[in-house]
Amino acid sequence: MDTNAAAPWPLPERLTLETVGGIHAQWLGKETAIGDLDLSGVNEIDSAGVALLHWLRGRQRALGRAPSRVREDAAGRYRALCRAHRLDDMAG
Repeated sequence: MDTNAAAPWPLPERLTLETVGGIHAQWLGKETAIGDLDLSGVNEIDSAGVALLHWLRGRQRALGRAPSRVREDAAGRYRALCRAHRLDDMAG
Protein backbone atom coordinates (compact mmCIF):
# COMPACT_ATOMS: atom_id res chain seq x y z
CA MET A 1 0.00 0.00 0.00
CA ASP A 2 1.16 3.51 -0.63
CA THR A 3 1.22 6.29 1.94
CA ASN A 4 -0.78 9.48 2.32
CA ALA A 5 1.50 11.82 0.37
CA ALA A 6 -1.40 14.11 -0.59
CA ALA A 7 -1.95 17.40 1.21
CA PRO A 8 -4.35 17.42 4.18
CA TRP A 9 -7.96 17.38 3.06
CA PRO A 10 -10.02 20.03 4.88
CA LEU A 11 -13.50 18.97 5.90
CA PRO A 12 -16.48 21.33 6.00
CA GLU A 13 -17.91 22.88 9.15
CA ARG A 14 -20.71 20.29 9.32
CA LEU A 15 -20.35 16.53 8.78
CA THR A 16 -23.97 15.58 9.35
CA LEU A 17 -26.82 13.65 7.78
CA GLU A 18 -27.77 16.81 5.90
CA THR A 19 -24.30 17.29 4.36
CA VAL A 20 -22.70 13.87 3.86
CA GLY A 21 -24.60 13.07 0.65
CA GLY A 22 -23.04 16.05 -1.11
CA ILE A 23 -19.61 15.36 0.36
CA HIS A 24 -19.82 11.72 -0.71
CA ALA A 25 -20.72 12.79 -4.26
CA GLN A 26 -17.69 15.12 -4.33
CA TRP A 27 -15.38 12.36 -3.07
CA LEU A 28 -16.48 9.62 -5.51
CA GLY A 29 -13.62 8.88 -7.86
CA LYS A 30 -11.18 10.91 -5.77
CA GLU A 31 -10.72 8.42 -2.93
CA THR A 32 -7.04 7.79 -3.63
CA ALA A 33 -6.25 11.52 -3.92
CA ILE A 34 -7.61 12.38 -0.47
CA GLY A 35 -4.80 12.77 2.06
CA ASP A 36 -5.02 13.08 5.83
CA LEU A 37 -8.34 14.43 7.04
CA ASP A 38 -8.27 17.91 8.56
CA LEU A 39 -11.13 18.27 11.04
CA SER A 40 -9.90 21.60 12.44
CA GLY A 41 -12.80 23.47 10.80
CA VAL A 42 -15.50 20.97 11.80
CA ASN A 43 -18.02 22.30 14.32
CA GLU A 44 -20.63 19.55 14.08
CA ILE A 45 -20.39 15.81 13.37
CA ASP A 46 -22.97 13.08 13.81
CA SER A 47 -23.13 9.35 13.11
CA ALA A 48 -23.58 9.97 9.38
CA GLY A 49 -20.32 11.93 9.38
CA VAL A 50 -18.53 9.12 11.19
CA ALA A 51 -19.99 6.62 8.69
CA LEU A 52 -18.69 8.75 5.81
CA LEU A 53 -15.17 8.68 7.27
CA HIS A 54 -15.39 4.89 7.68
CA TRP A 55 -16.64 4.54 4.09
CA LEU A 56 -13.72 6.61 2.77
CA ARG A 57 -11.09 4.66 4.68
CA GLY A 58 -12.63 1.31 3.67
CA ARG A 59 -12.79 2.37 0.04
CA GLN A 60 -9.16 3.47 0.12
CA ARG A 61 -8.13 0.08 1.55
CA ALA A 62 -10.14 -1.68 -1.17
CA LEU A 63 -8.27 0.37 -3.78
CA GLY A 64 -4.92 -0.74 -2.29
CA ARG A 65 -4.01 2.48 -0.58
CA ALA A 66 -3.31 3.35 3.05
CA PRO A 67 -6.43 4.91 4.56
CA SER A 68 -6.54 8.61 5.35
CA ARG A 69 -5.74 9.48 8.94
CA VAL A 70 -7.35 12.17 11.07
CA ARG A 71 -4.96 15.03 11.77
CA GLU A 72 -4.04 15.76 15.39
CA ASP A 73 -5.18 19.39 15.05
CA ALA A 74 -8.83 18.30 15.25
CA ALA A 75 -10.67 19.68 18.26
CA GLY A 76 -10.26 17.51 21.37
CA ARG A 77 -13.85 16.30 21.30
CA TYR A 78 -13.46 15.15 17.69
CA ARG A 79 -10.19 13.38 18.44
CA ALA A 80 -12.04 11.53 21.21
CA LEU A 81 -14.95 10.75 18.87
CA CYS A 82 -12.56 9.38 16.24
CA ARG A 83 -10.86 7.20 18.84
CA ALA A 84 -14.21 5.91 20.06
CA HIS A 85 -15.17 4.96 16.51
CA ARG A 86 -11.82 3.33 15.71
CA LEU A 87 -10.68 6.16 13.43
CA ASP A 88 -7.83 6.70 15.85
CA ASP A 89 -4.64 6.32 13.81
CA MET A 90 -3.99 10.03 14.03
CA ALA A 91 -1.68 11.93 11.71
CA GLY A 92 0.99 14.24 13.05
